Amino acid sequence: MVRMDSFVREVFRYRMTRLELVRLARKPVTLSNGMRIAKGQMVAINLRSLHRSYEYQGEDPAEFRPWRFLGKGKAATKVAIDYLPFGMGQHACPGRFLSIQILKTVGILMATRYSKIEMINPSHAKRVLQLRIGDPYPSGLIFTSRSAPTEKEA
Repeated sequence: MVRMDSFVREVFRYRMTRLELVRLARKPVTLSNGMRIAKGQMVAINLRSLHRSYEYQGEDPAEFRPWRFLGKGKAATKVAIDYLPFGMGQHACPGRFLSIQILKTVGILMATRYSKIEMINPSHAKRVLQLRIGDPYPSGLIFTSRSAPTEKEA
């Protein structure tokens, strides 16, 4: 499961490409760099720059490496300054544990039931990975079952 956890975390890290985590300032705030945010102002975080940063992600931040987090103690549900798809602090998504568990369960079921899953057009793989999670892309997949077909299925 540690490999699945690393894979899921990397998918979320790699696919965060937009301004996200929009918040409304309830009071005036001055950040450590001197920037001031007025009361009532909307603030959004550029997750792409954070999740593709050498400082926070290390080597090859623009590359998709599924085992990037193996042995680093960084679970897909753990929020931190270097990983914000679920927010952070008191505003962190309470449903992240359930959503990650469902993704892992579906991934394990797919791995145990199918020997191969291929895209009909593999040249679209990078484009699909760069979509926001949940955005549809009609790429088409071919599933090869692990079990031999029975007489009824043949």
